[in-house]
Amino acid sequence: TWREPWIRQGVEQGIKQGKREQLRRQTQVRFGARTAERLFATLRRENDPQRLDAIAEAVVRCETGEELLREASQGMPGGNGADPDT
Repeated sequence: TWREPWIRQGVEQGIKQGKREQLRRQTQVRFGARTAERLFATLRRENDPQRLDAIAEAVVRCETGEELLREASQGMPGGNGADPDT
């Protein structure tokens, strides 16, 4: 029906938002609230599910919050992997 594409799009958006929120919570537990909020600000612009999965792996793999933020910003519009504090 004509509604199916709208429904599919809504489901996809919900899944992506759920992934973003889960990444924020996991980052908060591992690296603290400040890093989590900075990551979440970066993730608001990310729509590629594979990229969100790669960032989820980075949450586990990275040693520091700064390393995670650098990895998350690589490949993002306006992200260059530079120091996340600047």
